[in-house]
Amino acid sequence: MGYDLQMVRTPEAADETELPNSHGIAGYYRFNLWGMRMTVGALEWADAIHDGPAPEIPDLELNGLDEDRVFTAIEALRGDAPADAPTPTQAELAAARAYVQAHEAAVSASSLQDGRVGAFKFQTNDGWLVTPEECAALARKLRQHAEVIARDYFPDADVSREDGLKWMLGFARYNEIAAEHGGYRVR
Repeated sequence: MGYDLQMVRTPEAADETELPNSHGIAGYYRFNLWGMRMTVGALEWADAIHDGPAPEIPDLELNGLDEDRVFTAIEALRGDAPADAPTPTQAELAAARAYVQAHEAAVSASSLQDGRVGAFKFQTNDGWLVTPEECAALARKLRQHAEVIARDYFPDADVSREDGLKWMLGFARYNEIAAEHGGYRVR
């Protein structure tokens, strides 16, 4: 389990020395659970996130429909349905569309408050969109506080100052690039 960050629009290339968690995949960044927890802590130190409430993720309204078939309809809408999946009915497609639209509205809203991003976007992998404006704010705060975070935060977690600085500057750079490519999803 972990967190996969994927830019909305994929840049042409990824430099793994500049973006250490990219695995050389353009537009991609990966955190395991420990890494995301450490990153959230660093974002707190940088005063880059706030603890405001997350928008409510909608429940799927089945209205008597079979849940598995509606989930298959959701996969079909997203282009992820297996080739042998049953063809959804109009009612299943309508329920799937309503859910996808409501979910998208909830996870895509900006959480920017006083130059800080909602921490909730980094606490679950529900597909939160970190908007271009949020990316720019994160990058700015991380660069502004990278030295202090690397010196004072990471050593307490048994991460060397050098590795902590590389980590923060890499994530700052990812956010700078993402700000120019539509932001990124946290999945």
